[in-house]
Amino acid sequence: MSWESMVWGGLLGDAISLGPHWVYDPQEIADKIGRPEKFHDPISPYHPGKKAGDLTHYGDQVLVLLGYLTENKSFDLVSYAEAWKAFWENPATISCRDGATKTTLANLSAGLPPEKAGAPSHDLAGASIIAPLFRVRWADDAALLDACRKIVAFTHNDPDVIDAAEFFARTALAVSRGKTIAESLDASGLSLKDGNLARWFAAAKGSARSGEDDSSVLGEFGLSCNIDGGFSGACHLLLKYPEDPFTALVENAAAGGDSSSRGMPIGMIYGAAGLLGKLPAEWTTGLRCADAVEKFIAAQEA
Repeated sequence: MSWESMVWGGLLGDAISLGPHWVYDPQEIADKIGRPEKFHDPISPYHPGKKAGDLTHYGDQVLVLLGYLTENKSFDLVSYAEAWKAFWENPATISCRDGATKTTLANLSAGLPPEKAGAPSHDLAGASIIAPLFRVRWADDAALLDACRKIVAFTHNDPDVIDAAEFFARTALAVSRGKTIAESLDASGLSLKDGNLARWFAAAKGSARSGEDDSSVLGEFGLSCNIDGGFSGACHLLLKYPEDPFTALVENAAAGGDSSSRGMPIGMIYGAAGLLGKLPAEWTTGLRCADAVEKFIAAQEA
């Protein structure tokens, strides 16, 4: 398993989404930047100071986690919360403070411990930052999955979002061990209890076979930050394009809405499958945090 590829994939899924992120009209995206096959400056007002090749606030948190794990070699929620809080309180930080971030920061400042500080947010984004956790040498899969659940609950304390993180982690593990993306998604689906995620995954399986236009499908699922539409949309694209990360990530960005929260787990799973070589080389070279990521990787290997 290449945790490095999983991190790169998630970051690329985030960066290609920055341009149209939080624009909910696909026609507006098409009119302003065309088909989003390369990095663009954000066309919404929600990411001031960001430029083409930058990350959204979701990707920024992946870098915080990656830096923390590179330094500490293991994961502890209390010390990670300190690093996360320091990032947001640094005057030099240029990153959107969304509702979950503001609530978690307020709860920490009020004295709540990290395990109780999470916002009751049902945004898929909470489940989208887990890729760096794969670099830790866990005792077993259960320990990794537990860490995924804890880090999500820290900011997004919603059962469906927490379960989604475990779903994507299980999928990435299965893919990295040789199963196809479709097989891995199905196996993760079997781990779900009857409930929202099982229903949303079934909907994605149906839409992936329908032949319907991707933008229409994702619009029907819902383009907002909410996990219901985002989870189905991410699974739809992975199931429809199991060997084609470029089309999946471009279609995701072109649909608009909270495209980054969908693009990050999509990219992570393609990274686990070793398919990032099918993406344009200029995506990686154009990623403005590429040097920082390389340094983190080199520090891990040293």
